[in-house]
Amino acid sequence: MAAVLSRDPCACLLADPRLGQVVWANPAAAARLGVASGDPCAAILRPWIVAPAERAGRLHDQVSALGRVDLQIDTGTGQLLFDLAEAASGLVLWRVQGAQPTETTPLRGPEPGAGQQDPKDNRPQDAGSTQSVPGFDGLPVGLALLDEADQVTRINTEGRRLLGLARDEALDLTRVLEGPGRPLGDWLADMRAGKAPNRSEILRAPRSGDSTFLQVTLRRLGREDADRLLMVLSDATDFKELEDRFSQSQKMHAVGQLAGGVAHDFNNLLTAILGYCDLLLLRHDRFDPDYPDLIQIQQNANRAAGLVRQLLAFSRKTRMEPEVLDVEETLCELAHLLNRLLGERVTLTLVHGVDMGHIRADRRQVEQVLMNLSVNARDAMPMGGEIRIESRMVTLDRDLLRDKARVPAGTYAQIIVQDEGTGIAPEHLSKVFEPFFTTKSPGKGTGLGLSTVYGIVKQTGGFIFVDSELGKGTSFTLYFAVHDPATDAADPAPDTGVLVAAHPDPDAPRPGQQPPEPATIGAILLVEDEAPVRAFTARALQMRGHSVIEADCGEAALRILEDPDLHVDLFVSDVVMPGMDGPSWVQQARKERPDVPAIFISGYAEEHLPQGSADVPDSVFLGKPYSLQDLTGLVSRELGRQGAAARPVIRP
Repeated sequence: MAAVLSRDPCACLLADPRLGQVVWANPAAAARLGVASGDPCAAILRPWIVAPAERAGRLHDQVSALGRVDLQIDTGTGQLLFDLAEAASGLVLWRVQGAQPTETTPLRGPEPGAGQQDPKDNRPQDAGSTQSVPGFDGLPVGLALLDEADQVTRINTEGRRLLGLARDEALDLTRVLEGPGRPLGDWLADMRAGKAPNRSEILRAPRSGDSTFLQVTLRRLGREDADRLLMVLSDATDFKELEDRFSQSQKMHAVGQLAGGVAHDFNNLLTAILGYCDLLLLRHDRFDPDYPDLIQIQQNANRAAGLVRQLLAFSRKTRMEPEVLDVEETLCELAHLLNRLLGERVTLTLVHGVDMGHIRADRRQVEQVLMNLSVNARDAMPMGGEIRIESRMVTLDRDLLRDKARVPAGTYAQIIVQDEGTGIAPEHLSKVFEPFFTTKSPGKGTGLGLSTVYGIVKQTGGFIFVDSELGKGTSFTLYFAVHDPATDAADPAPDTGVLVAAHPDPDAPRPGQQPPEPATIGAILLVEDEAPVRAFTARALQMRGHSVIEADCGEAALRILEDPDLHVDLFVSDVVMPGMDGPSWVQQARKERPDVPAIFISGYAEEHLPQGSADVPDSVFLGKPYSLQDLTGLVSRELGRQGAAARPVIRP
């Protein structure tokens, strides 16, 4: 092998990792690298690598683990490729190919005594020296040497590029680096005193752009140069963007969880308010002096229920009923409603793309998204103008990275809603999707419109981005994945048989209070931990002739059912309760009473109920807040389906 390697034009060396020494070198190694047998392994890398002995040792360890390792180095005049491989007797073969040495730019650098420190001395050269540090300017990582007064005495080409400095521009660290949450000088002083941990900091480099971040690592040079620091700079912009995306995701998730929890609690309150209002309306006809006041209470409670649904939409806890939608058809059908909604001062223009595909989404929620965006656009144009809704098919050949989001490559239906309004200030753009954030004057906005849009789009699996310029307008761009019909055959939607009470428009009064005509009565076990909701529900059912047994938790319900003589026709249970949740106690009760159907009630959407809720057979779901008619109608249907008492209910 030695004969073959001797004729190789590339520099070839055999190194013994145990001794850290070169044991053989071919003529090209001596000519190109200035390394011969007996030299330390660090000598191979010293011209271009900081701490070459440590780096050579790591490379040898990698070769031992992997069998082969490649290393590429930019010398400033070209590229060097180091190919390391296992050889016989535990040796490592180094083969170096790449840039040819020249008289003006030697790869090895000047010999000791000609401005280069002794190869046996691993300490960095005096930062104040006017002699060139071998390979310093050609290293692919930014380096700077700081004296005891925090002045930069030397910085290489890559360091200047990262900091955004001209070639001969003087360097003031406080002007080109910002962070790490405290004065930069304090961090440097702590490093010199040995108080700061040896870790990197992510600092912003404003001279290189507002979104440019650098990873800065400081090291003391040694005992004799304890007051001097070596600063290593590397581009950390991608890392910072990833960190920001993760932080934003965590923030939105936390806000969503909070919004969902608040919405759940409000739904319990609204159920009681609307329920008792319905009971009062049963005793007051429209000619009663109190009737208009009750209707006002009912209408405003419905408006509050609408706000709660928007909170649930933001937290992605609304019930979805996806279907395959024709984008062009959906927009055309919605245009009639939007024209009435936007008023005479606003012109609505629809522009459809060619061969628009289909998407799979909830029609009602897609319409809600477009209505919210259109109303926002209208409000941004007090003197009128044009709202343009454009749809087109777009194909992304690679992932789209934007606004801390990643849109996977693929084909999308793109919908753009654009206005000619006042625009959004740059400092507000990152907050527009946060709940309760609004730039409208007090009383003119809840701050939930765009957060609802965000929640619906995300729950649908889409993406939304905003662009705006003050005085020129705003555009929202939505991406929905094009539906593949093959997925319908492969994964048909299951028929759960779940019924969900529909909520009326929050601004419209609820339907009349006449109960459904056909009905049957039965014995009902009602389990609800919220006392006001339980009291209204029990009273409403008793008024319809049902026999109601009440329990405030799942455990209490199971104790009641221990009586073998107790007959129960229907379980009505809240889902989320302290202790056993609704599905858990119902499944336990079904072991002895397998034929009793169940109605689950909850302020959350069905698909966000506890694990196992969807696995309870012969059950339906009723969302809060529900009206007296919603409740009694569903109970009557379930009892009628089960063949409970055949006698009609005596109406009060």
